[in-house]
Amino acid sequence: MHKFIKIGISLGDPNGIGPEIILKTLSEKDCLNNIIPIIYSEFEIIEFYLNHLNIKVDINIIGNPSEAKSGVINIFKLRNSNFKIDFGQPKKVSGQVAFESLSTVSEHAVKNLIDVIVTAPIDKKTIQGDNFDFNGHTEYFTSITNNNHSLMLMAYAELKVGIVTNHLSIDQVSKEITVGAILNKITLMDQALKRDFQIKNPKIGLLGLNPHSGDGGLIGKQELKIIQPAIHQASEKGFNVLGPFPADGFFASGNYKHYDGVLGMYHDQGLIPFKILSKNQGVNFTAGLPIIRTSPDHGTAYDIAGKNKASFISFKNAMSLAKQIYLNRTKY
Repeated sequence: MHKFIKIGISLGDPNGIGPEIILKTLSEKDCLNNIIPIIYSEFEIIEFYLNHLNIKVDINIIGNPSEAKSGVINIFKLRNSNFKIDFGQPKKVSGQVAFESLSTVSEHAVKNLIDVIVTAPIDKKTIQGDNFDFNGHTEYFTSITNNNHSLMLMAYAELKVGIVTNHLSIDQVSKEITVGAILNKITLMDQALKRDFQIKNPKIGLLGLNPHSGDGGLIGKQELKIIQPAIHQASEKGFNVLGPFPADGFFASGNYKHYDGVLGMYHDQGLIPFKILSKNQGVNFTAGLPIIRTSPDHGTAYDIAGKNKASFISFKNAMSLAKQIYLNRTKY
C-alpha cells in the first residue's frame, strides 16, 4: 500500500510571513504528491490569508490527524481566539497563537500521530511564556523529546553546516566550547549524515574558534587545548574529522566542497556563509532527535509581512527535506 507522509506544519507567528509561505508552497502544482499536509491553526487565520493572497485550494478541517486526507490542505482546527492579523507587528497575542500551534503539532509528533514536522518562523521574544522558555525551536524540540543533545544542521544541496553552540551570546560561546561538547556534536553530525542523508563514510571539516584558528596560540588557546584534542579523540573513535580550519579561508577558498559536513563553533560562524552560499534557500534540520523537524532558514520577516513578497523556496525545501529524511530513516 502506498505510504503518504503526514507532514505537520506549525503556523509560526501569524503576523509574520509564516502563513504566506506555507500557503504559497502548498498551492504549488504537484506539491501535494505523496504527502498529507496538516496546518495547525485557527481556521479563520488560514481563511484570511487565502483571501488576502487570492489562493484557491481545497480545505479539509479536522479534529484528529487520522481524519487528514491526501490531495487537500488539512487544517487541524485550533480554538478560535478571535485573533486579528496585524501585519509586521510583534505582539504577545501573536506569540501565543504561534505557541499553541507549535505545542499541538509537537505533541502529535511525539505520539507518532504525524510523521514529520515543518515549522514556520516564530518571534523568539513574543512566544516566550510559562511553557516556552527557550532561545529557539532547536532548544524547544530537544527538551520536549527528553534529549540532552541535538544538532542544528543547515542543509542545502551538498552543503551541510552544523554548529557546536546554538543561540548563545558571543561572551558565552567560548565557555561552552569543551572537548566533550565538540565530540558530542561530531557524533551527532556523523550519525545524521549516515542515517538521514545516506552518506556511508562522512568526512567532516571542523572550524576553529579564533581568527586564523588561533595562529598557533597567538590568538587564543582553544584550538590547542580543546579543539585539536577533540579531533584527536574523535579520530581514535573512528570518525573522519579534519581541522581546525580558519573559517574565512575555509569557505572563501571553496575547501568546504571537499567535506560532507562542516562543524562550526558558533551560530554566525556557520550560518552567515551558509546563507550566502545557499542564497536563502537552505533548510534548518534539528538532527539527533527521534522526531524529524525542519524549517526554512529565515525568520518572521516582519518588514515584508502582508505584502505578498515573501519567497517560499526555503519552506518548500524544508518540506522536501523532511520527507526525504523520513524515507531515508525507513531504509537505514
